[in-house]
Amino acid sequence: MLQNQHTTNRHYSYVKDKLQNGLQRFITHESFGGILLVFCVVFAMVVANSQYADLYFWFQKFEFGFFVGSLELKIEVLHFVNDILMSFFFLLVGLEMKREMLYGELAGFKKVSFSIMAAIGGIILPIMLYLYFTAGTPYEKGFGVAMSTDTAFALGVILLLGNRVPKIVKVFLVTLAVADDLGAISVIAIFYSDQIHMFWIGVSVCIAGILGYCNYRDTKYLSLYFFFGILLWISVYLSGIHVTIAAVILALTIPGRTQRVNRKYFRNMLSEFDRIKMITNNGADILQIQENDNLGFWQSTWRNIKNFMTSTPSARNVNMAKASELVYILDSIGIYARYAQNPLLRLEHALQPISAYFIVPLFAFINAGVHIDSYMDLGINGVMFGTILGLVIGKPLGIFLFAYLGEKCNLSVRPEGLGNFHIFAVGAISGVGFTMSIFVANLAYGEDIAAINLSKISILIASSIAVVFGIILMGLATRPSRKTKLEEHTEV
Repeated sequence: MLQNQHTTNRHYSYVKDKLQNGLQRFITHESFGGILLVFCVVFAMVVANSQYADLYFWFQKFEFGFFVGSLELKIEVLHFVNDILMSFFFLLVGLEMKREMLYGELAGFKKVSFSIMAAIGGIILPIMLYLYFTAGTPYEKGFGVAMSTDTAFALGVILLLGNRVPKIVKVFLVTLAVADDLGAISVIAIFYSDQIHMFWIGVSVCIAGILGYCNYRDTKYLSLYFFFGILLWISVYLSGIHVTIAAVILALTIPGRTQRVNRKYFRNMLSEFDRIKMITNNGADILQIQENDNLGFWQSTWRNIKNFMTSTPSARNVNMAKASELVYILDSIGIYARYAQNPLLRLEHALQPISAYFIVPLFAFINAGVHIDSYMDLGINGVMFGTILGLVIGKPLGIFLFAYLGEKCNLSVRPEGLGNFHIFAVGAISGVGFTMSIFVANLAYGEDIAAINLSKISILIASSIAVVFGIILMGLATRPSRKTKLEEHTEV
């Protein structure tokens, strides 16, 4: 029994290490993706205010698709990027949330509550500031713009400071951003959905139930999840709820713990290993092959020619049959090993580079371009002041205050090594809105192009201020103390 418990603990440790390595890969991809994101935003602004501006806005509205007889399906590039490609981005966000809740810093109520409390503060206070400037106007519905964090860009800012930033600070930023994204997705689903159709909501619930059953049965086939995920996306779209929620539901049904199926594949692999032992005389034939490998080129060639000339046809047939069977067995082991992999890890590992290097930068380029001219009204009912102050002031204050209150009220436990200055600096960096804020702006203001453009300008200004503010604060928070410098000098 103790041996079984030790084996279980070792298996859990292995899976946890794999998921933590996944977190490290995510940080690496997202950090570089943040730098690429900056380039795309700047490039979009330059193009939108150059002689190629007409071409840029024409490309946004360009329609493509296909038709079969009288049936015609087409979609604008802007909607294709925002509704379809960004669904993969939100799928990745959902996978990150599930991974953190299963094995990461969000595992356990006290641990998860620290990041969640901080994220709640980073949502409530910016919304209050935005509504203070826009209450009673048609633009108050854009409150979601001031509460969002761009994880990729925020991690890109952290990357600029190099190894001086402790790992716990990076992990806190990621978990905070994940909790923040969960809040943003909830706001999008509740406040920025169109007219609700109950029939399609019922269909969506049924499809989600099928996905949940697949998860319960430890189904390993990602193609099956994607098939039902597409059906779920269509039904959620037709229901009037924003499709981001479909991507998150799909992510939460992807298996992250597959012990039942893994035991089956491990048993199959063990039986294949037994067959290898039987075919190779408990490995004696393999050892003999290794001895032959140690011979020189000419000796090995002469031995092979001699064996070929002196061996009987039946012996050669036996050797060929044995070699073929060994290849078949190794092939089977490879298939079992592939199927035994964690589906959540496989999918997240595949989506990370696609999201960081293609989807998010393309979204930024398509959406960030704003044509600035003298006719732009910068005082549209407090949109600019609400957005900038919400992201730059409300975000860090809300995160710090709620994290502090959660700890003092014994609702959460602060991660070891994370100081107050670190929390406030992370809050400042979280004021970088970009992707999520622009996404919400497009939903909130609908066809009001003037409000969307002003909101985008406000987001760019606020994010730029947040970057500078965050770098200064994080630099101060992570600078070596006098005691550390003295110890380093003494060691030298």
